[in-house]
Amino acid sequence: MSVLRELVELTPMPPATGDADEIIAAFDAMFSARQDVLATLSGKLADTEENRRLVGELATRDAAWEQALSSARDAVGVARQGTSRLRSYAR
Repeated sequence: MSVLRELVELTPMPPATGDADEIIAAFDAMFSARQDVLATLSGKLADTEENRRLVGELATRDAAWEQALSSARDAVGVARQGTSRLRSYAR
């Protein structure tokens, strides 16, 4: 199996949830699995149509992860602001 194909298989789309903990846990698992494969990568990959397609698929999935992680970060920030406001009201 090609390295790119293996990376695509190890890079699922992010979970369809707004829960930051679930998104981060799924990302950590995916990231760790990918690191093992990336560690075996050496040299350049052949410039073939199949490899270009796989790189495009990886880019799509990586962009989805970036968006999911960004949304999770924003949700945590909003929750943190709400907690800070509640603390200020309790004083």
